Amino acid sequence: MTRRLFHILGWRALWTFGLVAFLVGVLLASISLTSRYVLKRYVDYQLERIPWDVALYQKGPSGGDDTLRAFVEQTPGITKVASLAFLRARFPEGGEVQARVDGTPLTTPWLSVLAASDLSVLPPQLGFALAQSAGASGPPGAVLALVGPEFAIGKAYLGLQGARRFTMDVTAAGTTQRVFETPVRQVVRLERDELNRWLMDQTGSVSYVPVIGAILLMPYDWDVITKFDFVANGIVPGDLTAGMATDQAHVQQAEYAPEIVYLARIDRAALISGWDIPASLARVTGLNRRLHADAEVIGPAPSTAAAHDEGHAGSGEEVGEGPHPEKFSGISYVVDSTTEVLLDRMMGISDRIGVVSLLVALPLLWMAWVLGANLTGLLMLNERRRLGLLRLRGIAGRDIGRVLLGSVAAGGFLGGASGLAAGAVGTLLIYENGALPLEVLLDGRQLGIFAGFLIVTVVMALLACRRFVRYATTISPLEASKRVSGSEATGAPAPSRVLPLLALVLGSYVLASWITGVSAVDRLGLPWARPAEQFLYFLGLPMFAYGLASWLAGGRRLDHVMGPILRPMGGVLGSFALRHLSAKPHRTAAFLLIVALMSSVSLYPAITSSSFEDKASRGARVQIGADWQLLYNTPDLVDAGRLTGAARGQLSAIRTAVDPVLDALRQVEGVTAATYMAEALLPDFYLPGYGLRGVPLYVLGDAAAYQTQVYSEPRVGVSESFAALLSRVERGEVALSQPVADFWQLTPGGRAIVGLDQARQAVGTTTAGILAFLPGMPPKTVSDRQGYVQARVDYLNYLLGTNAYLVSSADSANLAELQLLIPRIVVLVRTAPGVAPAQVRAALAAAAPVAPMEIHGLDEEVQKVGSDMYISLALANMRIYLFGGLLLALVAILAIALANYTEDRRTLGLLRVRGASPVAMWRLQVGMLLSPALVGLAIGAVAAAAAGFGLANYVWQLREIKTVVQRLPTHLIVESLTGAIVLLLSAVLIAVASVFSWWAYRDSAHSSMRGA
Repeated sequence: MTRRLFHILGWRALWTFGLVAFLVGVLLASISLTSRYVLKRYVDYQLERIPWDVALYQKGPSGGDDTLRAFVEQTPGITKVASLAFLRARFPEGGEVQARVDGTPLTTPWLSVLAASDLSVLPPQLGFALAQSAGASGPPGAVLALVGPEFAIGKAYLGLQGARRFTMDVTAAGTTQRVFETPVRQVVRLERDELNRWLMDQTGSVSYVPVIGAILLMPYDWDVITKFDFVANGIVPGDLTAGMATDQAHVQQAEYAPEIVYLARIDRAALISGWDIPASLARVTGLNRRLHADAEVIGPAPSTAAAHDEGHAGSGEEVGEGPHPEKFSGISYVVDSTTEVLLDRMMGISDRIGVVSLLVALPLLWMAWVLGANLTGLLMLNERRRLGLLRLRGIAGRDIGRVLLGSVAAGGFLGGASGLAAGAVGTLLIYENGALPLEVLLDGRQLGIFAGFLIVTVVMALLACRRFVRYATTISPLEASKRVSGSEATGAPAPSRVLPLLALVLGSYVLASWITGVSAVDRLGLPWARPAEQFLYFLGLPMFAYGLASWLAGGRRLDHVMGPILRPMGGVLGSFALRHLSAKPHRTAAFLLIVALMSSVSLYPAITSSSFEDKASRGARVQIGADWQLLYNTPDLVDAGRLTGAARGQLSAIRTAVDPVLDALRQVEGVTAATYMAEALLPDFYLPGYGLRGVPLYVLGDAAAYQTQVYSEPRVGVSESFAALLSRVERGEVALSQPVADFWQLTPGGRAIVGLDQARQAVGTTTAGILAFLPGMPPKTVSDRQGYVQARVDYLNYLLGTNAYLVSSADSANLAELQLLIPRIVVLVRTAPGVAPAQVRAALAAAAPVAPMEIHGLDEEVQKVGSDMYISLALANMRIYLFGGLLLALVAILAIALANYTEDRRTLGLLRVRGASPVAMWRLQVGMLLSPALVGLAIGAVAAAAAGFGLANYVWQLREIKTVVQRLPTHLIVESLTGAIVLLLSAVLIAVASVFSWWAYRDSAHSSMRGA
């Protein structure tokens, strides 16, 4: 009996729900592997932002032993090594060790050597300075950077301009000898935070930078590093000890903080696979542990230094000789790996990739559910007579139900398994360009995810068929003999008003939360509810579309919404078509929902991506101010003797020197405008944290030109719009950053004392207002990557939150007598669209008679802002949403249209008998299909616009490293891709409507009525 029932009823149910399960399996497998692929691509993209994978820190002196570098280079898995030495020493004042510049003693609390074998690790000032001396003979030389406030290093900074040679001498046994010497290519002022920001961008970590001192920035010279290291430890280098007694080869030991870093690039292709984050993390972690363990054995140690010294004391044969090995004690090693931190973070996401894939697929699963529900209705319509005959023959409803459930379960299992296999294999073949990495598919966790997905497909099929099974087991022969509409109406569930309203409210809350950035969980202080809110975020879009579609399909609202569309489409039968659709609100609601979901999930990733990228571009443009930013060392442009005294004289000299530079830059092909501002330091303006370095004052060379040529946005101003603030600055007032205003409790229109004049009298002016950011300031950003530990992220955010500065105009009479130091000039250049960045960079660097210290381009600043994994996931899934959603929607639309046609065959036949023309019938069919489809498309477009805009805004709030971008408003950007998708969806809907309008004429009216 069971086998015969299966042949009668089971095959159609098996194929019907097997189709749904197959589509669901394909989509789930595709989304799962797409999520893993996006994770792989995101890891690869993040790795491109990480210059060095591993940093092995040697905390302590070198001891003249550089074997550790060779060991690191030879370690399996290491492909490239660079050495970085940061040796900080505080030599006793008037002691045996003396640093000199051009023969004049250099008096500084701290003297440091910062050297790297790869110059890209060092701040860009060195690179430009050495580029100037590329054609010069002799050693490449160094850059002398002064760190500290104006009162400590201001006179030295100006007095050292034009310096040519740095030397270090040591006096021992009554003899002064040269330790080392190097040419000086440039003398610059360097901010501690700026140096740390650069080091973090290159190595992933910060370092201790003395508050006041001089830093010798130079290429990596092991001889210089070793000699400086020994002298700081109180040991005269071995090549200077000839003729000295053992107790004479010593000088007074300095306060010393040495650090030697070996930066390594690993073999990423062999060790890291984005497809397998756990194994990659294990390999990288193992390499880092091996480096740390072996460094303790291979690296310099007290015992090694002792043996070395005892064998060669006083012989002068080795640089590292000395009688006191205990001076080399305290060496320790630390391995820091930005790549390991990145993989560890990605590991957490990798562990949840199955759940994430399922949550991402929820909109498509909802579409599949609607498809299953409508296929259930179609089965009810087509199997009604057969079910009635079976019940008439005495077949028990229990037997029918058991066969149908078995058939649906089998269809769900077979369809789901084949769909998972097809989706997984097809997706991998596409992403791997025809290759099929079986290890990805056979991974234990991936197989577990597929098993979970298979259970989901089977459960969905069983739940979707529940209504059909209940109908099949309860239908009576009398009911089966009635008209289709009556049976279908009996089987249709009563519409619920509560569920659609609840879905609309919750969906609206999610979209509003994304758009406004306000979380009810945070506002109410309910941390335990956060997981529920996060889960709701995945459902927000389909819930909003479902709630709105169901609300519009209920009551008389359907007439008001579709009437203006359906009446002109339907022609003479327009009013009849509207009444006919209103009699079947459940089918109209399903049609609305399926089209709304299809359009929303296909459109919102494109809108999200465009809005996100627009904000990133605007944020980078605000930060850099223009297309290009050039930083010049002021004494390179202006004679140092004119950079003293009141601001009036200094700014006049700077303007005279900068105007030819601007004229030269404007002559570069592609340049459309150029302006400048001076970065000054206020030596007599106090602020906590700036007491030992000076608060910057940015002086706009031409405030009017700055306002027209530099990119800004109103939100950059705090107290009022940025344009209004700049207008007040142009009138001679001074604008303040938030930290300055908060500490001194300054308000717009108040009086601000910004410093002293030469007579030590207070200099003040009116406060223009408060700024959140000044476009064109020297950049303080780092590459936005996932490899920073939380403490370093907090440090970067602290730098942004405490960034204090003032802004004034060079023409301000109120500040004419102010005492200040102007170490840098910032030139902002705009270029025409389409100009090649590489060509412009080279031309700008060579245009002026003086080379800049740094050049920053808009493109590199946009790259620093970075991509986002969530946006990448949305874009990758957009392809699946577009094709998979279209496929699901097409099948669902066909199912709904076929069910409507099956139910309406008698009605259509009667209309044809009553004399309806073919054109009128075509307009009726197209109108009944296309009008709800257009309404659904409009609902989906509204939902996609709100979700795309809101999600782009929400993702920016998730960014760990805060920049000025977070302050800018998100703009809704709808690009041509969005319009193309809308046209594609419209074409699909019109094609389906036309096909069914023609299908109605495949039989005569009499045949249609008899078939009904």
